[in-house]
Amino acid sequence: HKTNFDGVCFYPKWSLPGYAAIFRHPNDELNFCYYLIPSGKEGMCGDVSEADLARLHNDAITKDPFISAALGPNPKMERMRVAPLRLGSQGITTTYDDHMIILGDAAGHIDPLTGEGIHTAMMSGKAGAETLIDMVATGDFTKQSTKEYARRWWARYGHDFKMSQLMADTVYKYPILLDACASEMQRQGDTMMAKWAEIMTCMQPKTYFLQPHVAVPLGISVVREIFAQYIFKSKPNRYQLKA
Repeated sequence: HKTNFDGVCFYPKWSLPGYAAIFRHPNDELNFCYYLIPSGKEGMCGDVSEADLARLHNDAITKDPFISAALGPNPKMERMRVAPLRLGSQGITTTYDDHMIILGDAAGHIDPLTGEGIHTAMMSGKAGAETLIDMVATGDFTKQSTKEYARRWWARYGHDFKMSQLMADTVYKYPILLDACASEMQRQGDTMMAKWAEIMTCMQPKTYFLQPHVAVPLGISVVREIFAQYIFKSKPNRYQLKA
């Protein structure tokens, strides 16, 4: 391969709000993933659906101008593997009952915007452990006690899932917002990249985007992108599939 970075996320407009990612492991092997994020009409992931995943995956390898360049002309790859993710507690009516709490991915504690679930799983594990300690102390393992677990995970990150879904829908409709974020990260460097990473991995709530020290520079960047792309047309769209 021709990859000299540790990890990069790619946001092709044709599959927004989904994205592709390449991560380089210590043994110099690459992990290439393509995520589809539900948005728009029922059963759709923006303008595509689950049925399009294989095509998107294969086109990215051979036709995407950036992903194909990173992978190289003849990458040695394993067979494509597919798995569903339960986002934002999708399909889960409750995470507690008598003698039962459901944590992490099993509870759908995966961010609806990013598909990230490691940090939320760790926080749900902590909420579950705290609840179990309380139940052992009282000897009460009914759902009246396990309900406290649900209150804890909702307060810590569950309330953010609706904002994540709203942001996914917004990015699908207005891709220029991602262009603005990328431009601002290039301008600020590691400072802005660190903020973005904290939000995307659920270490910070999505409302962090609304704080002045984040919202103001991003707002200015959006204006710059509007002028560059639509008024002066000085920034051509280079993200096109190769023939």
